[in-house]
Parts: sequence; structure tokens; C-alpha cells
Amino acid sequence: MEILHALAVARADAANLARFIERRERFLDALDWPMMSEEHARQSSMLDDLLEGDMADAILYIDWLVDRLADDAGPLPGVLRFTPRPRPWHAEWITLAS
Repeated sequence: MEILHALAVARADAANLARFIERRERFLDALDWPMMSEEHARQSSMLDDLLEGDMADAILYIDWLVDRLADDAGPLPGVLRFTPRPRPWHAEWITLAS
């Protein structure tokens, strides 16, 4: 895969992830937190931390691709994808894992 294509995919994934985080923040601001169970509040906090980590990883990966492009490195075997994905405590995870 050409580095420019991988860079475009990574930038698009990072933009999608940023939009997801922004929409999630607006949604969470509208929730009545005292009415939530302690478990739901904990899971929401854990997901926020994981999404922040995913965003940081996406930015580092984009920087790495830019450096490879500047060094005229050859093609890549593939591209890392950064998407908001189900986590182990979501029902979707059980479907993916089986």
C-alpha cells in the first residue's frame, strides 16, 4: 500500500474518531448521571479513557506515516485502522469474539 493512501485512510479514521468523541461528549452531557447505576457510569468513564488513547495512537501513527513519507520509504504492507469499536463489556464484543 502506498504511503499517501495509508496516510489518507489514517487521517480519515482520526477525523471519524474525533467526531465520534465529540458526539459522545454531547450525549453524555445530556444524561442524568445521578440516575445511572454505578456500573454504567464506570463503563462510560472507561470508554472515554480508551477513546482518548485511540485518538493519541492515531495521531502518533499519522506522524509516523508523515516521517516515512519524508524519508521516501517504500510501500507499506497495510494500514492501521482507528475506529470506535466495541469494548469487552459491550454486547457487540461477545458477537465479535465468537
